[in-house]
Amino acid sequence: MPIGDIRCRAMEMVIESSAVPCRYAMYGCKETTLYGDQAHEKVCLYTRCQCPVTNCNYAGGYKEVEAHARLLHSWDVEDLTPFVFNTPQIFSINLARTSRAVFQEEKEGDMIVVQTFKRTNAGLCVTVNHIAPLSLGLPNLSCSIAKLNSFTTLRLGVMVKRIQNVREQEEPSEDFLFIPDYMLIDNHLKMQICVGSEFKYVHI
Repeated sequence: MPIGDIRCRAMEMVIESSAVPCRYAMYGCKETTLYGDQAHEKVCLYTRCQCPVTNCNYAGGYKEVEAHARLLHSWDVEDLTPFVFNTPQIFSINLARTSRAVFQEEKEGDMIVVQTFKRTNAGLCVTVNHIAPLSLGLPNLSCSIAKLNSFTTLRLGVMVKRIQNVREQEEPSEDFLFIPDYMLIDNHLKMQICVGSEFKYVHI
């Protein structure tokens, strides 16, 4: 038997019981975890987040991403739209140009992504996400998202899911607003959004 296939269970137990720094220690995390235990890293405050603005590859801590977006993207409202908590805001997405709209809260800097997904059979799915770690200490957000037509309004109240990067092709299976084809007149998707803390907009 090759020596590479020989296991030393005693050594494995020593390694498994060893405390190691979090993989994000270089970014400021002081936590230590047991070797191979990824539970902390999934909720680490220092996990890497990616800028949600289309064609931007910047990645960093979530506060760094917020500062980056304010500095480099806030001049172009097609890339980044300012918003205020608890204030309804009408916006549109040019579906011929992009599949998302990115918002940044004027005071706190929180970044919200409204993303659209074409259904394979018909219609459009719309999700709302918050660029932030899964850390327990961060506030939860909820939102009201609505599709507006001349005589019809579709509205969803939902908790805003926290994500670290935007994935283009993953069609959602839950927590989305479904817009049927008859409400999609052209490539300009007109909608309204209102974001607030905790469960404020879940039951609208």
